Amino acid sequence: MAQNIVRRIFGNRKLPENMSDDEYEKYMQEWFPKWITEFEQGGFLDATKIPAIKNEEELLRKLKEHENDLMVIKYWKHGCIPCLSFAEMYKEAQQRCLAEKRRIVWYSVDTRSGDSAEMVDYQTIQGTPTIQTFHRRRQVGDEIRAVNIDDLMKELTQRLPSQ
Repeated sequence: MAQNIVRRIFGNRKLPENMSDDEYEKYMQEWFPKWITEFEQGGFLDATKIPAIKNEEELLRKLKEHENDLMVIKYWKHGCIPCLSFAEMYKEAQQRCLAEKRRIVWYSVDTRSGDSAEMVDYQTIQGTPTIQTFHRRRQVGDEIRAVNIDDLMKELTQRLPSQ
């Protein structure tokens, strides 16, 4: 999955040849972050967007608003290859939940946003992407580590509160 996203980020770029290892590393350190930003801003982030929670106050409001639902929070950051790799799967899961009228709501938190720092620390987010689920204002289970859509949907179904 990560390999696929890296290919998409590189696009049709031709990498310079006949560079020493040090020159190649320096070249990639300079250009790869720019290519990631270009990829994100080229429509990928808009296509995979999930409603955002910007701060702890908003998180608490959403937890109360959706206390009878399963609330899924995706923690991510710009330039994170694993975050980009899983973004389309998370968006598909969100859309399936909506289409199937499941009591599952999705939100995202940009861990590098200045307003989210306190919330991210409180939730002990140590890496991205991280997926947490909540019901009745409490976390349900551990972080979800599904790597494909079927496993993700199965995990969400198991965590969904009974009616």
